[in-house]
Amino acid sequence: MAEIIARNGNELTIQVTIKLTGSLLEMENTILDSFNEMGCLATTEALKRFDTDGSPIKWGDTKMTARDKDNKTYQTPYGSVQLERYVYQTSKGGRIYGCVAKFIGLG
Repeated sequence: MAEIIARNGNELTIQVTIKLTGSLLEMENTILDSFNEMGCLATTEALKRFDTDGSPIKWGDTKMTARDKDNKTYQTPYGSVQLERYVYQTSKGGRIYGCVAKFIGLG
């Protein structure tokens, strides 16, 4: 089992507990699963750093405001992770954007 035990600025401390029982193959799979879990935890924290704080965003004459947070699944090298991130809508309504970079032509 992996768990975040400390966050300090740009550093993350993760503790991993690995139970070594069964055959060597079973232990190797347990070790791999534990490291993948650790990778998912660290990647989730990294993805959070790319979210906005929910403040309005202005692009040219268009103002976009955060509507809510949307739960999304992201594929990582370690497995799938779920994360809530802000979604935005223009001040005129209409389409909701999960990635503002796509709206402004950067993504």
